Amino acid sequence: MKAPNWFRINEQWLYYSLIVIVATVLIYISIPSGAKFEYDYRLGQIWLEEDLIAPQDFVLEKSDEELESDRKYLIENKDFYYDYHYCIDDWLANTNIDSSLHDDLVLWQKKGVVPNMPAKTHRLYLVDGMRIDLSGAWTPSSLAANYGLPEGLVLPSTYSLNLAKTDSALQAKLLLLPTNKGLVAQGTVIIAQGATVNERKFETLKALERSYDRTQSDLSIYSKMGSVLYILLIFTGLAFFLRLHYVAVLAHSSSLNLYMFTFTAGMIFALLLESINSVSALAVPLLLVPVIIRSFFSDRLALFTHTILLVALLPLVSSSVQFVTVQFSAGLITLFLIRGIYKRSQLVQSTFQIMAVLLLVHLSIHLIRESDWTTQSLLPVLYSLGGTLILLFIFPLIYFFERIFGVVSDLTLLELSDTNNPLLKLLSKEAPGTFQHTMQVANLAEFATEIVGGNTLLVRTGALYHDIGKIANPQYFTENQSSITSPHEELSYLESAEIIIAHIGDGIELAKKYKLPDIVIDFIRTHHGTSRVEYFYRKYKEDHPDADQFDQFHYPGPKPFSKETAIVMMSDAVEAATRSIAEKTEKNLSEIVDKVIGHQLSSGQYDNAEITMKEINTIREAFKRFIRGVYHVRISYPEAE
Repeated sequence: MKAPNWFRINEQWLYYSLIVIVATVLIYISIPSGAKFEYDYRLGQIWLEEDLIAPQDFVLEKSDEELESDRKYLIENKDFYYDYHYCIDDWLANTNIDSSLHDDLVLWQKKGVVPNMPAKTHRLYLVDGMRIDLSGAWTPSSLAANYGLPEGLVLPSTYSLNLAKTDSALQAKLLLLPTNKGLVAQGTVIIAQGATVNERKFETLKALERSYDRTQSDLSIYSKMGSVLYILLIFTGLAFFLRLHYVAVLAHSSSLNLYMFTFTAGMIFALLLESINSVSALAVPLLLVPVIIRSFFSDRLALFTHTILLVALLPLVSSSVQFVTVQFSAGLITLFLIRGIYKRSQLVQSTFQIMAVLLLVHLSIHLIRESDWTTQSLLPVLYSLGGTLILLFIFPLIYFFERIFGVVSDLTLLELSDTNNPLLKLLSKEAPGTFQHTMQVANLAEFATEIVGGNTLLVRTGALYHDIGKIANPQYFTENQSSITSPHEELSYLESAEIIIAHIGDGIELAKKYKLPDIVIDFIRTHHGTSRVEYFYRKYKEDHPDADQFDQFHYPGPKPFSKETAIVMMSDAVEAATRSIAEKTEKNLSEIVDKVIGHQLSSGQYDNAEITMKEINTIREAFKRFIRGVYHVRISYPEAE
């Protein structure tokens, strides 16, 4: 918004390109390293994102409870390993076994004798690994019952449990116990949009998130290229938008520095917080970005910047749907409520109103997802509400930006437009007629700017200060002269013209003394452009018809270079001209407005200003309506017959 230190086109793009390179590097460094799971989900909620497709193969891991259950099952159903013994000779030597049973000993050996019958859930092996079946084997008790053996008889077993082999086999199985229970192949639909996150889907989502965490070491070369390309595309879009609609921002270094710093800082802070696992990007007060842009530029640019900032962050942050919904709502409602707020009490009230709206946004998202209120679900709410409180410090923050970047905000312009400002009070005291003239010029310029579009606050402030140079010699200007005689009668036409023209330089000097910003001083420089002091020029030409050099009667310029400075130039000339005519009829007022603006057009005073012929004609008609109201011009009714 500062008066243009205009670059040539090539220099503009070169400077913008350098800023983009620096910004891209800083943003790229801030991007969380590695793959990041970008979704927020809870058991029982509705999945609002698009269909989630498995981006890679990943396993479904077992939970600790499932692993413990599997271990317990292996232990309870472990494999038994037995040593085999030939026992017939031992049995024959046992005198407690009746000789009539000797023929049955071969059958005993064949079927087998075990100390205890194992459960059917165990698999049975010999120590050499051969599978055996002991379902038909005898136990000492069953032999005693079947053959009437003496009680307390101890019979050697054909199969004895090998504890060492059994335990080592169990330990080997426990070590090989799988920690996952399945594989989800790449391309599998994990959950469809609108589906409920049930236990099975919740488990699959958790497994996918864990797989992202394990691959968070480094981005692939393709991810790196994609990130850089995406950032460059965003900045390219910004450049074209600024070129089409806000050339002054792109053309002036201070304005461009402020704009790009605000945009880049918003992205960097969001990405840095995103890289902290315990913090969400919702905690970043991105609503500051549109507030700052609006304070220094316009509502339209602020809304566009906020939107494109969220688009830039969309693929780089988690919970993107909730992030964009909440942050866009915050920025939008902030632009509506912060507009025109310049008192701390109003700011506090609006901040809490914004927090209330954000609370409703979070509530609506929560209800749509049909999820339960948990500590985890409350964290995003607390993050965004906490970030909103930074608005309470917006006034000192804007002041900081003004000092750092050398630009002027609406807050400063509002303070300067207060008629109690020391310089304006000095003007009203030393040159009361000029003060009344500037007030009328400010009203006229503001009225026209509201119609054709532009910065009304800047126009009004510039109009109030455009003639402060007349404080140095107020008596030489008609509006301050109360007597019939004029001090110009004692001067030559050249001396009079010199004094009149000097109010430009005197005004600039006085403005710098009172530390007015350059953007306001530009209205002092340009409100006469390179036009002539017409009255004294004509008088001089009458007395010197042969003269051919009249540079002394021209204002030094420059010509107006913006719509706002052009409007103040028109308003100043029209107000002075209409005030001077004796008979203020509708026709006379209309003719003088056309004459003044036509003369400025023909002399090329608007050549450097960003204003169209359509806007000039609209302003011309607006001036006529406004002046008719000021001088109470009425329609002439025909006399009654």
